[in-house]
This record gives sequence, structure tokens and C-alpha cells, in this order.
Amino acid sequence: MTTPKRPHTRTLLLCLLGLTWGIAITVGAVPLYRIFCQHFGIPVPQIIAGSSAPTENFTVTDSTSNRTVTVRFTANTQAGLPVAFHPTTYTYKVKLGEPVLTAFAAKNNGSRALDGVAVHMLYAMGGSGSQDVSSYVDLQQCFCFAQEHYPVGQDINLPLAFTLSPKLPEGIHTITFAYTLFEALPDDPRIKPEHPNAPQNRT
Repeated sequence: MTTPKRPHTRTLLLCLLGLTWGIAITVGAVPLYRIFCQHFGIPVPQIIAGSSAPTENFTVTDSTSNRTVTVRFTANTQAGLPVAFHPTTYTYKVKLGEPVLTAFAAKNNGSRALDGVAVHMLYAMGGSGSQDVSSYVDLQQCFCFAQEHYPVGQDINLPLAFTLSPKLPEGIHTITFAYTLFEALPDDPRIKPEHPNAPQNRT
């Protein structure tokens, strides 16, 4: 007399339930994290498509605001400079007080390697006339005013991390980050190694 085999239905059902639970936890982890952070007032970094992961000096502010503004990114190059230079994202909606990470991309299409330096300006739209908004922009990482090396044919990623202050004057609805890339000169006055937001020279 042989012992009848035990049915495997219960085991199969337990395995399926475990798999379903694991998928649910994986899918729901990020939304639940964001809900938790928003409930307790913890800023969640906004990662713009095409940017790198946050760097070590990427920090957050103590307060956030429900107010949002449009941020535009523009890029120009010195006449005759053979470098393709552009933002990875041209326009983005940014919440005041929340850290943002984006990037610019560059590629030297010339026949020789060169060093470059990018100079940026900030333009605001809205509010009471022309305003200097630089004091309301916390640049936590920026390639501006720093010497960068551009080898021939190599794609270069230039991260930009910043936070807009919740104290930005009312009425301002758009801020433009305008960058112009120049070839660096010997003892170039545009290079400011003491600039707190400038990264070290990457060669």
C-alpha cells in the first residue's frame, strides 16, 4: 500500500501570495516615502531627467513652500568655439524650498582638447520691475566660473544643483539660468576658484 501524495495547492497559493506582496511593497515604496516626507515637511529632491545622482554636497533647506515657479535653462557658446553645449532640460516647474538637480551637456567637436569656463546670469520675470534674484538662489553645485577640460569627442556632464528660497519676492513667476561657455584663457579672470559653488577642475 502506497502513501498518497500530499496536495501542493496550499504551498502554491502561499508562494503566489508572497510574490504578490513583494511586488506591492516594491511598487508602493517610493509613493509611500514621498507621502511620509511631505506629511512631516521633509523636502524630497526633484531629479530632472538627464541629470546625475545627487552629490555629497547636495543639501536641503529647512522649509518648503507650495508656491512654484518656472525655471528655464539656456546655453550659448563663444563665437567659433567648437563645443556643443546645451541643458538636458530646458524648462521645469520648481517648488520653492525643494532641492533640484539637473545638468548641462557638452561635447567638443573640434580637433583639439580645450579648457573652458562657463559664466551664468539669472533673469527674473514678474514682480516689481527688474530684480536681482541671485540672493534667492542657493547654488549647491555649479560648473559656473570654474575651469573645465573638454577632450575631443567626449560627452561631458555638468551637474547643476540648486534650491530656490521660499522668500522669493511675490509676483516672480519665471527665472532663467543663462549660461555662456567661453574658451579659458591663461589667468582668466572669469575663473574663480574661491567661488563656493564652483567644483574642482576636472582634468
